[in-house]
Amino acid sequence: MAAPSGIRMAAVFGEAKPEYGGHDADALPRRPVLFHAHAPSQTPLRVVATDLRSLAWRCSLDLDDLQNLQDDVGIGGSCSDFLDYLYSSFSSAQVKLLFPAAQGPDTAELVATKAKGLPRITLPLHPVAASELKDVIADFSLALYASYKTKQEHASREQERVSQLMESLASEREKNEVMQKQLEALSFLDKRKATKPKLVTDQVPSAPLGSDQFIVPVQKQTSVASPSKVPPAKATKRVAHASRRARGVRGALLQDDNDDES
Repeated sequence: MAAPSGIRMAAVFGEAKPEYGGHDADALPRRPVLFHAHAPSQTPLRVVATDLRSLAWRCSLDLDDLQNLQDDVGIGGSCSDFLDYLYSSFSSAQVKLLFPAAQGPDTAELVATKAKGLPRITLPLHPVAASELKDVIADFSLALYASYKTKQEHASREQERVSQLMESLASEREKNEVMQKQLEALSFLDKRKATKPKLVTDQVPSAPLGSDQFIVPVQKQTSVASPSKVPPAKATKRVAHASRRARGVRGALLQDDNDDES
């Protein structure tokens, strides 16, 4: 039965951990069990669980089944809100595949819990007939590959976007470095101008416009004393030669000290 367009849930894949209950473990799956739940537009909610080898279970829920399940779980709100709750529950790590002891080994239940303390979802699953098993496993594998390709494309687009942002960031950094160097050069020139001594120039009045006369600044001249005011040079004493001094004492009288005593 086709569901109304209001039933729509994105595909979700996960692993359902088997719990055997009171059944013989040899008759139950030993391999990991994967599940796939999705509700494309105009289709019911479909859930498939399989070990991708020899076992598979499935169920299909239309709008009435979803409303009954919503009442059993006790989740209020619209059908869309309940589908969001289902998606969050299936996306959690708390998904199990139970084999109730009161039922046959072919009957299983998919149990999902969004978080500890919240209502859990229990979906009864029915075994897939052997004649349909290969097709169900093939459809499951193709859906899993399609989901992988979609996520890979999203990751590739995100990676391309990150690369573009990194290139833009590198370009902006290069521009900032160039501007920083220019600012440092201007700052260096300003510092050099600030350290140079200031030259004081004579203030020269400017001649009026249209005048043929030019005013030439008069340089200050140092005063030079006239020759008449120059003080006379001091005369220097000349020292007579030793030979001349000897000539001056040739006519001196020599007296004996003994004659003076007598």
